[in-house]
Amino acid sequence: MMAAWHVALRAALFLIVLTTTAAGVEVTLQLPDPLITGVVVRGSVSVENASARVERIELPPVENFEWKAQRGSNYEVRMINGKSTTRESIALVMRVQAVAELTIPPITVMLADGSSVFTQAQTVRPQPPDATLSGEAIATATFEPATIVPGEPATLVYRLALRQDRARAIKQPALTPPAGLLVTGERSEAKSETTDNEGREWTVQTWHWPVTAAMPGSYEARGQQEWYRCRQDFFSQLVIESTHQVPIKPGFLTVTALPEGGRPDDFGGLIGPLSASAAIERNRIATGEGTVFTVTLHGPQVGLGSRPTLVLPNSVQAYPKDDGDDQPGVRNFRWDLVPSNPGEVTLPAIAFPYFDPQSRSYKRASTEPQTITVIPGRSRELKISGATDAAKPISTVAEDTRALPPPLHGTAARPAPVEFAWPLLVVSLVIGALIGLGQRWQQRPQRGPHRGQALAAAVAARDLDAMARWVFLLRPDLDAAGRQAADALEQAIDQARFGATETGDFNQLARPLVDIP
Repeated sequence: MMAAWHVALRAALFLIVLTTTAAGVEVTLQLPDPLITGVVVRGSVSVENASARVERIELPPVENFEWKAQRGSNYEVRMINGKSTTRESIALVMRVQAVAELTIPPITVMLADGSSVFTQAQTVRPQPPDATLSGEAIATATFEPATIVPGEPATLVYRLALRQDRARAIKQPALTPPAGLLVTGERSEAKSETTDNEGREWTVQTWHWPVTAAMPGSYEARGQQEWYRCRQDFFSQLVIESTHQVPIKPGFLTVTALPEGGRPDDFGGLIGPLSASAAIERNRIATGEGTVFTVTLHGPQVGLGSRPTLVLPNSVQAYPKDDGDDQPGVRNFRWDLVPSNPGEVTLPAIAFPYFDPQSRSYKRASTEPQTITVIPGRSRELKISGATDAAKPISTVAEDTRALPPPLHGTAARPAPVEFAWPLLVVSLVIGALIGLGQRWQQRPQRGPHRGQALAAAVAARDLDAMARWVFLLRPDLDAAGRQAADALEQAIDQARFGATETGDFNQLARPLVDIP
C-alpha cells in the first residue's frame, strides 16, 4: 500500500515538473513535403525555448515506416528585440515502404533536466517518386483549367525543378503569360522539395498567374529557361560557374465561345459564380426626403457588369450616384431614391444573368425585394393669438380716410431738359442691340460636342463605357497613328472591364486623341 502511494506521489510530481518545464516550449516534427516512398529522405525534430538541452529522443514504431535519429544536434541562440530564444534540431533519416496513409504518433523528447516534451501526432500520405525528374533541370507550363470561356478565370502554372546534389539556381523565371491573355491579379511564388527515383533531392519553384481571355482562341505558353551551376564562396554566397538553357514544356489554353443555347436576351457578359444583394440606407423616411439604394455584385468578373435599369413606382424618383471604389470581386451600384407620396413603396428584385462555368449553363443572380415606408412630411400652420370677432367679417380692402392736401402753387414737376434726351436715346439703342444679339446667339445652330474633349472628360471620370463610345466615334477621322492609339486605348479599356491588371495609363493612351474635334 505504501509503495503504491509513493508511486502515485512521484507520478504527480513528475506531471507538475513536466507542465512547468514545458510551458512555452515548442516541439515540431518536420517531414519532407511530399514524403516519397522507396528512397531515404531526411527530416528533423526541433525544440524551441526548452529548459535544458536535448538528451535523447524516442521514436515510436510505425508500420511501413523506418526512421532513426542521427547523432548530435544543432543548437543556436537568437536575440530578437532583446528577448533570447533557443532552438535545437535533431536530424532524422527515414524511408517509407508503401504508398499508404501514415499516422505518426507523438515523439518523446527527453531533456537533460529530466523533463520531457512531445511532438504532435501527424497524418501524412506518401507519394511515389517523380519519374519525370531527370537530368539537372525540368521546366513545365500548364493551364488550370485547360479550357475556359471568355471571361472565365484560369491559372498559368510554371514549375521549375533543379537537382540539388550541387548548387543550382536561376535569376528569374523566363515564362510570362502569352500575348492576348489578360492578367487579372498578382503573380504568386512557392518553393518546395521532392525526390526522384534515385533518391536525389530537387528543389521545385512554382509560379502562378491568374489570367483570363476576352476572345475565343488558342493560347500557348512556351520558352527557354536559363539556369546556372553555382558554388558557394567564403561568405556562403552563390557564385555562377556556368550558364545553361532548358526548354520549357509548353502549356495550352483553349478559349471556347459562349454557347448560344439558353442564352438570355439580356445577357451582358457576366461570368459566374455570381451573387447579388440589395440594401437601403434608411427604410423609413418622410415624403420629399431621400435614401440611398445599393445593389452589390460578388464574383470573379463583376467588372463586366453594367448598371441595371430600375423599375420603380411613378411616385419614386431615382438619381444615379457615383459607385465609389470597388474592392476586388465586388461591384456596387447606387442610387438616390426620393418618394413623393406617403405609403409603402416596394422595390422589385433585380436579376443579373450570368454564365456558370461549372455547369456550362446560363443562370440568374437576383436580389431580394426591398420595402420603404414613407410617412407624410411635416406642414406648417399659421396660428393667430388673441380674441377675434366672428360676427364681423374681415374686410380685404381698407378704407382710405386720408384727406388730400390743398394744391401747391409753383411746385409742379418740370420737364427734363432737352440736352439729356439724346444720351438716353443712345443708351436705349445700345441695350436693344445687345438684347437682339443675345437672342440670336441663343438661337444659333448648335455644334456637335468636341469628341476629343469628351473622351478626355470620360478618362478623367474613369467611365469605361463613355471612353469606349467616344473612341468608336473618333475612328472615322483617324489616320494610321490615331488608329494605333485607339487600339491601345481600347485594349486597356477591355483589361479594366475584365478586372485585369492595367498595362497603361488612360491619360497617356488618350493624349493623341483629345485634340480631335
